[in-house]
Amino acid sequence: MTSKNYAIKISLVYFAFGVIWIFLSDTIVGFLSLNRDSTILFSVIKGWIFVSLSAFLIYIIANRYIRKLAYTNQVQQQILQSIPDLILRIDCHGNFLDYNKPANFDSYVPPNQFLGKNIMDIFTQELARQALEHIKQTISSGNIQFMEYQLPQNNQVHYFEARFVKNDDFEVMAIVRDITYKKQIEQRLELLSIRDSLTEVYNRTYFEEQIRKRGRQNGNVGIIVCDVDGLKLINDILGHFSGDELLKAAAKILSSCISPPDIIARIGGDEFAILVSNPEIQKMDELSKAIEIAIEKYNATNRKLPLSISSGWAIGFEDINSLFKEADNNMYREKMHKGLSARSAIVNAMLQALEARDYIAEGHAERLESIVANFAQKIQLSDPMLADLKLLAKFHDTGKVGIPDNILFKPGKLTPDEISVMRRHCDIGFRIAKSVPDLAPIADWILKHQEWWNGNGYPLNLAGEEIPLACRILALADAFDAMTNDRPYRKALSYQEAIDEIRKGAGTQFDPALTETFIAMLTNSTKITQ
Repeated sequence: MTSKNYAIKISLVYFAFGVIWIFLSDTIVGFLSLNRDSTILFSVIKGWIFVSLSAFLIYIIANRYIRKLAYTNQVQQQILQSIPDLILRIDCHGNFLDYNKPANFDSYVPPNQFLGKNIMDIFTQELARQALEHIKQTISSGNIQFMEYQLPQNNQVHYFEARFVKNDDFEVMAIVRDITYKKQIEQRLELLSIRDSLTEVYNRTYFEEQIRKRGRQNGNVGIIVCDVDGLKLINDILGHFSGDELLKAAAKILSSCISPPDIIARIGGDEFAILVSNPEIQKMDELSKAIEIAIEKYNATNRKLPLSISSGWAIGFEDINSLFKEADNNMYREKMHKGLSARSAIVNAMLQALEARDYIAEGHAERLESIVANFAQKIQLSDPMLADLKLLAKFHDTGKVGIPDNILFKPGKLTPDEISVMRRHCDIGFRIAKSVPDLAPIADWILKHQEWWNGNGYPLNLAGEEIPLACRILALADAFDAMTNDRPYRKALSYQEAIDEIRKGAGTQFDPALTETFIAMLTNSTKITQ
């Protein structure tokens, strides 16, 4: 109920009570038939009683109103305190009259510092001018006005939205909200719409938009198309994490070689493109050379996984889509030219990493070569077969370069999931060998070197003579060397214990006929690793 309604209510109650009191009191006087002096005395008493009762009624009504008003004010104050917005009363001249005080605004401009001051004393001249203009428009039109502005705070920019609401003809209520988080989300969404999430360079959508813009301008433009060599091989062997790291390195290198208004974008899984403004042949050559130098510097400190990029460029005034196609064709021409050497460089780096593993340092590959050489001589293999067999002995575990160290060198028993990961090394090794001309002839052997005679091996579950002879020979040599040398999870077996274990595996893991010959060789040999 409004104050006006309460005033009317009090007046009506007072009037009704007065009418009733006069009627009742006069009726009592007439009934009593009092003399003149008694009537005067009764009237005085009646008047005092009327005044007292009227005052009591008015007190009750007013007290209820005041208590309700106090409760309403308390609720409103609690609501205001819970609102994160800063609410200000500002007159038409920009003077601050009143405010609420949300805690989150104290770190920007504490309200008690600007109460009673003018807006020109608090904010910059331009910001204050804009605010005064919105205040005047709000008062004159009666419509809510909106204004966004920003303020520096702790070396960061904070964003605010102010809504001006008319309070009367001379002042407004300014409701100020911190929208920094909202702006950050908007900026992040905008960034995601034009940036590649992995490399943080521009994405294909933005690049194509820029192509359309440059096409409408009909200016001389240049395009460089770059492709990361061997990315699929890296993903297959080392996993997508390693491939992603290489893509990020490529993006960083390419970005370092250009400057605005030139832009770089990731336009495909392993492809980047650079859009060059006002290019000349010399500039394009210099840019290509700068990219080559930057890659060489990167590879000098990242020998484990080198980066190789094929690129091609085109410049001109013609249709920009045609230029893009020309640059793309030039890139593929270079890729075809150096494709084999690029893959070889990647694989060689992986093999060098493999050689740094503990089991290689212990002479595993060298011992295997010696064992298979002696056995090949025992069963009279041809020299070409022996050469390939020694190559298999050295590189059969190449695929382990793609197995995490925590699994490869785990001292305890592997879990089923870890076993599944470990068994991938055959397929990984096969892919590596297929990519290297010198290893391509033994790629199939690398794939099948973990097969068992009874078909319980992996990855193809081959059995008997389906397993290549070289793999059956390697299985015997590898098992013997593994058993007679220490491992993280066990000590080496004695010479005789290893022979006994191999004999137990005949017909299951090993070729029975080859096993007998192999054991005979071991029995007659004093030191087969000479």
